[in-house]
Amino acid sequence: MTHTIEETEATGRRLASEPETSRAWWFLGTLAVLRNPEGAPRTPTVIELTIPPGGSPPLHIHGSDDSFLVLEGEIVVRCGKQTLRARPGSYVVLPTGIEHTFRVLGRNPARLLLVHADDSFLRFIEAAGSPTQDLRLPQPGTTDLDRGTLIRIAAEHDVRIVGPSLAETRGPHELEKA
Repeated sequence: MTHTIEETEATGRRLASEPETSRAWWFLGTLAVLRNPEGAPRTPTVIELTIPPGGSPPLHIHGSDDSFLVLEGEIVVRCGKQTLRARPGSYVVLPTGIEHTFRVLGRNPARLLLVHADDSFLRFIEAAGSPTQDLRLPQPGTTDLDRGTLIRIAAEHDVRIVGPSLAETRGPHELEKA
């Protein structure tokens, strides 16, 4: 069955999203912008994530594949025992159940387009983040959670924190070699 534009408009479902009209959160030092159009299905979930220079999440495991396209910046990614460098245009797929993290290299933020098959990571962002209409990175330290709270909220959304971030475990010169 084909729908006309009028039928789509009548459902309140948008066909596209723009950064200025998308839902956004400050999330653990990052800016997360939901790119699924308003009224569209939440899955697959597409999130534009901006991470500050040196930004690195704790080592963690998702209950579903974690994949992203690097739009800007360079990052080093650790997945299991593998380490790789990703730059604009790199598409990275991190398998379900494998511990992973990354770190932004250089002096500029990185922008990633995350794609998740389910909405558990979006629900994690909604629970741990602060809604914002200000589409910039938050001030450092203003959106951090204590480790216990982070571990609890993450576990409620099918994410297990299993270790420190790369920023806490390796020096910048080691990361530059990846």
